[in-house]
Amino acid sequence: MPDIRVAWWNLENLFDHERAARDPGLARFLKSELKGWTAAVRDRKLDQLASIIGLMFDEAGPDLLGVAEAENEAVLELLAARIAKPGREYRVLGHESLDARGIDVSFIYDASVLAASHPAHQVVVKRTATRDLFWATFTVRETGASFVAMANHWPARSAGQYLSEPFRMLTGETVSVVLANLLDTDKYAPVLLMGDFNDEPFNRSMQEYLLGTRDREQVTRARSPRVWNLMWPLMDDRHPGTYRHDSVWNMLDQFLVTKGMLRRKSRVKVVSDSASIFRPPPLLGRAKAPRRFGRPSRHSMDRDGYSDHFPITLLLRST
Repeated sequence: MPDIRVAWWNLENLFDHERAARDPGLARFLKSELKGWTAAVRDRKLDQLASIIGLMFDEAGPDLLGVAEAENEAVLELLAARIAKPGREYRVLGHESLDARGIDVSFIYDASVLAASHPAHQVVVKRTATRDLFWATFTVRETGASFVAMANHWPARSAGQYLSEPFRMLTGETVSVVLANLLDTDKYAPVLLMGDFNDEPFNRSMQEYLLGTRDREQVTRARSPRVWNLMWPLMDDRHPGTYRHDSVWNMLDQFLVTKGMLRRKSRVKVVSDSASIFRPPPLLGRAKAPRRFGRPSRHSMDRDGYSDHFPITLLLRST
């Protein structure tokens, strides 16, 4: 019964270098933002991110890594090369979204452990472009069992938590509809949601629209596509969250699963109590918050930084 090591990390503005080939409109939009983001700066950030990913799972590294805020597959290929280890065959599964800043959600996976197929995405329709939902089927090579993983990066709180909340409610409703469609032919299909939801487990978008809950039995008994939120047990004084802004901690990065990952008969199941926030000492900055890398254009770059989010990790078990 192999364990599948899964991680999620918002990489915080992992752009290709400032002179890289881009759509002309995007290049104009990002011109001032990427000032000073040279290939050397990009490579330093990649090295920093790779050093943390290499520490995951007792330095074994993840089998499946979902990421947010990566500009394109090319820059993720550079990251995948940096986290390579003997016996690993890391590959990138990504897509181009309509995000105004060109940052996407994608996967890096070990092709010797998992086979990827049927990638798909869904645009969340609102007045301005938003990040897509992106998912794929992953088959465990050793057992032949499959599960669906969906990467999420929901609309930000930059306009204010409550002014922007309707956009996340809309996204939650959209994810719930996508789940209903995925489960239409097999109501016990194992599906793992991962992402930076820009809301916390108790917010309305997560509970009322995505139908997330802390009650496992509510998920296993429900006819609607409810999902079990694995982050509730981590919300205490020891684990205040994955992101810190203005001295306030938020649990924005989360794992949620369908009933198909909870049944005894399921061939891919979530390992109980395996969800965790990955907080290795090098990643800790002031007030034990994630140490940011920043950007030269904002005069905030820290060459010894990483990202403004902590990664989260999880184990799945396949039979």
